[in-house]
Amino acid sequence: MDPALKEQCWSLQLGLDHQNPYDFAIFSWQSKKCKVSGYYLIYRFVVAALFIAIIVFGLSISKHPNSWIIYFSHVGILLQTLHLIIAAAIPVQLLLNPSKDGVETQLSLLPRLSSFLYNVTNLMSLWISAIFWAGISVVEREPKDTDFLTHGLNSIMSICDVFVSKRPCRLLHFTHSWAIFVPYVVFTVIYWGAGGRRENGISAIYPILDWDNLSVTIPCVTVGLTLGLLFIHGFVWMLHLLRDRVIACVNSHKSEPQSALQGQWNPALVVDEVVVVDLKIQA
Repeated sequence: MDPALKEQCWSLQLGLDHQNPYDFAIFSWQSKKCKVSGYYLIYRFVVAALFIAIIVFGLSISKHPNSWIIYFSHVGILLQTLHLIIAAAIPVQLLLNPSKDGVETQLSLLPRLSSFLYNVTNLMSLWISAIFWAGISVVEREPKDTDFLTHGLNSIMSICDVFVSKRPCRLLHFTHSWAIFVPYVVFTVIYWGAGGRRENGISAIYPILDWDNLSVTIPCVTVGLTLGLLFIHGFVWMLHLLRDRVIACVNSHKSEPQSALQGQWNPALVVDEVVVVDLKIQA
């Protein structure tokens, strides 16, 4: 492959381009690939409203609302709620401004932002749930009313959304999460250096981010930001692959040829054939 073409292919795998905007606005099993379903709209508005209610409830019962935002689980639920709100806006946008033939050479801002948040919040929710439920067994603390809402329901929502929606996923998309994880780690360093304290007077927001104990914190952060994120995103990618294979098996008995607008698979590091052809023509 030509070096310039190869570089562009890698850029596509890292980027947020996608050929069919309707893959962001339909059920994964939907037969009409370029038509927004009313049931899908209801689903999107209901889950968005649910997560808005979770945030309002969490803030209303918090004894220390001023420090609510410093916790990564709360940052995660905020971003996931923002993602769900934007995900509900995309089918509305397509209803008001239908895409020509269901194909776009480049996604508009809203689906691209939604795709970024989808990649990020899938990792964040599973990461937060795994760390919390693994750590709660060794850390003595009283359970809170919001524990399941912010550390359990978030992951359930992410996994359900993988199978309900038709969104694509690529392995290199795990790098998108660094845009949130790395700034948060930097924030904890600044917070610690500035003398910030939790409501109980402890300087470390989380034990794993205790900057008074660098010999433990630095290796944990390094492994977590590399192998940890790659492992979780690999799991998410496999869920997308399972979704596509199951739907393909269910539809395999149908004799009619598949539409070119059926949506893109999740071939890890293999770019879309249509895009590759376009790149070759341009070259």
